[in-house]
Amino acid sequence: MTDRFDEIEYNDLTDDLKMLADGIGIAGVRCAMRELSGMSFYIPKISRLDSFISRFIEEHKGMSRKEIAQYLDVSEQFLKKYRRY
Repeated sequence: MTDRFDEIEYNDLTDDLKMLADGIGIAGVRCAMRELSGMSFYIPKISRLDSFISRFIEEHKGMSRKEIAQYLDVSEQFLKKYRRY
């Protein structure tokens, strides 16, 4: 017998789930529905991941603040709150 979630097709999805499927695929959406149904998630912008930004700055010491800001899609002013700058 098949898993009921395996029968869900792209056109069965809500608009939000279609956007997610476009990013991670229908199999990823099925897995999320199977494991996390009923939960709500906020997906933050990269600028909310302080640990990642700190690590990225540390691991890319050869990049200028301008280059890092452009790569991470944040402002140079935003990066000033991190110790390196």
